[in-house]
Order: sequence, then C-alpha cells, then structure tokens
Amino acid sequence: MSRMSKFLIGLAAALVVALVAYWPLGMGVTFVDRLEAGANVMVARADVAGVTVAMQRAPLARKALLSGPANQFQREGMGSLPGINQRVLAVPGMGRVEWTNPPPSQ
Repeated sequence: MSRMSKFLIGLAAALVVALVAYWPLGMGVTFVDRLEAGANVMVARADVAGVTVAMQRAPLARKALLSGPANQFQREGMGSLPGINQRVLAVPGMGRVEWTNPPPSQ
C-alpha cells in the first residue's frame, strides 16, 4: 500500500470520528451543554452579579468563556477562598476558563 493510500485512509477515519462526535449522533454537544449548565450553577453560587458563562462552540471545546464585572479577587480568589475560576474548573470535565473582558479598575 502506498503512502498516499495510508494517508487518505487515516484522513477518512479522522473525519468519520469528528462527524460522529459533532453531529447529533455524537455526544459532544450534549457534553458541552452539561458543562455549561454546571458552570452556570457554580457562578450563581459565587453570587457575583452580571457574570455570564458560555462554552466555546466553534470549534467545540471544554473551555468556559466568562464575562462580567468581577474584579481580580472575585475571579482568582485568595488562599483557601476559591474564586470564580476555581469554582468553574471544579465542574467535572471542564478544561479551561477564559475571561473575555479585563477586570475593572480598582
């Protein structure tokens, strides 16, 4: 079998796996929906008004995109006091947390 044939077979297999994961047959979207719901619960427990959570969807990833008026302490926490970042990362399966806006000036 030539190198090109092996390459094309590998490419086709990767495309099939990606299609199964992303299309309704796959569980990728459902998994990210559950992560988003869990992250919203954790943010609500932090009790910081105006903070929103959205999961990265294009491409589908386990990355929480946070935005809102939380200051650096509310975002990062201190010592044994967890911030919003640690709370969201505590959701089983969460990969990363990223803020889409800088913290407000103090």
